[in-house]
Amino acid sequence: MDQQSPADLAWQTFFIECFFRRASSSNLVELIPQFEATARPLALAPERLARALLDVGSNGEKTDPRLPSYLEALLDTKRINVVDLLLAAAHFHDPSDLTSTSLDTANTLHFTIFRLLIKRIANGIIDNDTMLLTFLGELLPWMSQHPASATLGLLVSSTLGSPAAEHAMTTAATKKSKASFARRLTPLINNLSSTNIQLASALSYYQKQYDLQGGAFAGNSIDILNGVDLAALSFNDTVMDNEPIITRAGLYIYLNALISDRPLFDDISVMNFLSARYKGNLPVLVTDLILAAFDILANAMYRAEPQRTIAILRSFLVNKLPAFLGNYAAINFAPLSVETCISQALLRIDPTAFPSLSQMFDFSSKSSIVSEARQEFLFSCALHQLIPEGSIENLLGDVPMQSLPASGRYMKADLVSECTTNPAKIEDLIGELENMEGNAGEIAGALFEIITTLCSNNDTMTLKGICNCLVRKSATLDSVALFCSPQTLLQPLCHLLDSWEGHEDQVENQPVYEEFGSVLLLVSTIKHRFELLSSDLNGLDPDSFTSRYFRSASESRTTDQLSEHENDLLGGWVRGLFEAEGINDELMSTCKPAEFYLLIATLFDQSIKACQSRTLMMETLKGGFECLTWFANTLWSISSSSTQIDALLPALHTLLKPPSMSTDSAAMHSAVLARVAESLNEGLNHAQLQHKSRVDIHPLLEVLRPYMTHHREKANAFSELETWTRTPPNGLATAMGNMIQGLISWSFANANTSPPPYTHRLLLETQRILGAETTLKTLVDIITHQATQHGPNSQEVDTVFDIIVTMLTTPQPTKPPLLPLQSVLRLQFASVNNELSKTDPARAAIL
Repeated sequence: MDQQSPADLAWQTFFIECFFRRASSSNLVELIPQFEATARPLALAPERLARALLDVGSNGEKTDPRLPSYLEALLDTKRINVVDLLLAAAHFHDPSDLTSTSLDTANTLHFTIFRLLIKRIANGIIDNDTMLLTFLGELLPWMSQHPASATLGLLVSSTLGSPAAEHAMTTAATKKSKASFARRLTPLINNLSSTNIQLASALSYYQKQYDLQGGAFAGNSIDILNGVDLAALSFNDTVMDNEPIITRAGLYIYLNALISDRPLFDDISVMNFLSARYKGNLPVLVTDLILAAFDILANAMYRAEPQRTIAILRSFLVNKLPAFLGNYAAINFAPLSVETCISQALLRIDPTAFPSLSQMFDFSSKSSIVSEARQEFLFSCALHQLIPEGSIENLLGDVPMQSLPASGRYMKADLVSECTTNPAKIEDLIGELENMEGNAGEIAGALFEIITTLCSNNDTMTLKGICNCLVRKSATLDSVALFCSPQTLLQPLCHLLDSWEGHEDQVENQPVYEEFGSVLLLVSTIKHRFELLSSDLNGLDPDSFTSRYFRSASESRTTDQLSEHENDLLGGWVRGLFEAEGINDELMSTCKPAEFYLLIATLFDQSIKACQSRTLMMETLKGGFECLTWFANTLWSISSSSTQIDALLPALHTLLKPPSMSTDSAAMHSAVLARVAESLNEGLNHAQLQHKSRVDIHPLLEVLRPYMTHHREKANAFSELETWTRTPPNGLATAMGNMIQGLISWSFANANTSPPPYTHRLLLETQRILGAETTLKTLVDIITHQATQHGPNSQEVDTVFDIIVTMLTTPQPTKPPLLPLQSVLRLQFASVNNELSKTDPARAAIL
């Protein structure tokens, strides 16, 4: 940075004082004239003023939470404009020093600046040709250095779609400036087409509208045509590229995929998708988003989804959606406009699923499960100041039966402060995550900040209580995942386990083991509940404890496979557990908790063998909850002639049905069973097939039955898959066609028609079983059928394109390696310019 002047230092001192006193943005606006009155000779140019604020409000890429509101205050009072802010961002860190990831990583400095620019530009802050063209000119170095950034792409899209863009780009822009911009726009579109096809489509639309095509190829036309199949190019020219349409089914599919199985709702990605899909038509965007949230909840009720699935969809509608609209949509509307959007959406929701208040007392109806959702949503909207509380009665058409929460709207900073002063309040807040009042987002944010701080400060005693509470109330993790991804929540916890250090003032070691075990159990619960793979946990060292634990903790090792140190530890634990001396503090002090947990499977294997040889009594094993995953693996190795089962089943019975437990122990026992029920159930079923005459296996399966739906993503999966594969005449392919046909019909039905049955699991299972290539062929066949039946340019074909493209572009949970449908589509599209256009022109046109 260049030499700072006295004016720079004076303004930085002023901003430091504002941040230190936590002044609000309105206070800042009042304080600036007072400061200027006393420091008039120290006035700063707008760009340097923005730079001074960024210097103070950030530490590297980390930002103070008040920085965005301070920047908005300077923009609102016209002390700086968007060009000044972009120049300041470039000066603060040269674009070439940043990666694309830093532009797309939430809460970093440049992400904060770009998101603020996107919001204000979409709201029309650029009001003249000069400012717009200057802003685009300052974007050029960013586009050169970050040609794959979705956040940058969204900023470019917002600028080209702003009210001032049309006149500036068609009248004021020179050919030279447009050519320079086009050279940088083309790579951005090409890169985004593989990661964010909706945003790439929006940029392509502006590229054509403002004649920004071909700038990257100026002077190279002969080289470009060299070797190209001109016949294939002619074929592409004959394919009519219809304008995409927006169907009700599209957003219904998108939200189903994001929420119904495993919460994948990332605010940035969703806003990118919505901005590209609706191209600035915010009233329709808000109306359709609200309507889709009600539709997916109705669908879950009609499909008889498990209660926990309905609960998370209801929490999305009541807790997440109003907060999301408050952050992104409400800033572009007057309150009455938002109220109009809500009113329009409520007029179109399914009246059977969401009856009026007078109809709610029909308890024989399934709709009673979600019948209060309309009322809860409206009160949450009022809580987030999207609508006045007085308008709720008009929107409901009846006198409401509830009111705003007595505690009002929570603020994360206040909750963190209260819990820091009184940690006992944390458990109460965790319980409130299940409330349908609109405050869950602030609670989840506060909870994550508290956990991160406790991990950083090594306050494992307080952290133990939080972890135990979350494990006992594991359903609350779904609500947290709507606001904080499971991967993000796991990062500080895994880092703590990997770098675990005991307290210097710790007198006993048993509490250390308990605290470590509580954190580990929460980590395992989150990983299991959301089916995370090790690859999902970014940044984990392959040799760290958590990586090794997830990879092989349930696998027993022979003494030859153990190091000398591990053999010494194993011997100490065997003597401590099964000999008179017992487990003492000296034993625990010589063995770190991480070392102990990596030895458990081996220790239990040795114990079972001791029971088989009758050198150890079975009752001794009654406390080993952590060994249940070892049982699951071992049961699969049992054959019909194996005698090992005689020792395994009594031990497993002791673990699954202990004779007595305290209330807290029973809750933790249930949490552990939920973690291992699926794998144990599979192992026991295998053992039953090998030993059909045994009558002591079925009671153990009955113990596990209540825990089999703990896994959100696998609820109802087996029965559904069986139904799909038996659908005549072609099993999964026919089931897929039937589901898409239902979506097409619904798109042309009356506004209040109940949503058709839909689950994104059908697409995932079809791809898993039939493969991506066969699945893509099925989807193309469905489009071909619609084109044959209704004509290639019919509304039905446009509708099925929107449905299938949305299905293909929704975010997917990470799974074991499969060739994604998008990759197969790209490979087949590449063949369009070769033989496919000649052998199968209809299929080539669809691709």
